[in-house]
Amino acid sequence: MTRERSRSPHQSVDQLGPSLAGLSALLLGLERRPDRRKRCEEMLAKEVPWLKTEFFRATDGNVDTVPDEEVSKTWNTRNNSLYGAYEDVHDKDGKLMYSAKDFSDPGVEYEFSPGERGCAHSHYRMWQQVAEAEGPTLILEDDVQLVFERIGGGMSDGTTFTARLELGMREAKKKEADVLYLGWSGHGDGNYKHHKSRRGRKNPVVRKAEYIWTTVAYVIWPQGAKKLLERAKPLNQPVDNFMAWECREHRLGAWVHLDEGDDDDDTWAGGIVTQLDFNGDSDIKKSDGGDQGDDPTEYL
Repeated sequence: MTRERSRSPHQSVDQLGPSLAGLSALLLGLERRPDRRKRCEEMLAKEVPWLKTEFFRATDGNVDTVPDEEVSKTWNTRNNSLYGAYEDVHDKDGKLMYSAKDFSDPGVEYEFSPGERGCAHSHYRMWQQVAEAEGPTLILEDDVQLVFERIGGGMSDGTTFTARLELGMREAKKKEADVLYLGWSGHGDGNYKHHKSRRGRKNPVVRKAEYIWTTVAYVIWPQGAKKLLERAKPLNQPVDNFMAWECREHRLGAWVHLDEGDDDDDTWAGGIVTQLDFNGDSDIKKSDGGDQGDDPTEYL
């Protein structure tokens, strides 16, 4: 007679390792999207009951005032073009507006979409709070997902998340990290685009980041928040681009967290969380079009 496998019981606060003791989270979401908040809070309560989570009201770029000295109204594609693939952009009549080369030199000036500007200001405000904290804070956006099929096989859940995060936080402390990306896409050690990897055995838990786009979940330390705030005068890129550029320029010590199976050097996305697929239900339009196929002319 075989016995069915059951999921491991989730850890309680008193069972946590020292690297997770005292860690709390800010859950970012719009007040007008209680559906997304409810889904995420229920998932977190079920999967990681040990994690103390505070809802953080996002700046709504459609209705809230965003100070220009904190987030600029426009941004230039020149920096991001070193990593993102841009194509020729034509107007509705087929006339060339900008060639692919223009996006890198001199760069194309875009207005932030309201969603982008609100998102950037939300992270800016969270950095202000983290800068005053005594230890690291976990930043979560409301489309984060802890239950998913892992690249290395099997399912991720709160138990695997907690175990891997314990390992990652331990390694991040050794590295004196400013930021640890828990979900990521982009370039890190093993698939650097412009940086050069050091020889030798690579860490199986964390890798140095070069340029990472995703902000769905990351741990940030007070010194990292202070570094970002010092440079954000104003914050002059979509927030993921801004953080990525500070890392690329070696002003921010950022690392990506690997899950089992993420250590293939061809891997450019991974982590111990993923993003829920809302099937186009995004409140943030990408002003330059992005990978989600938004109109790249709307905010020119």
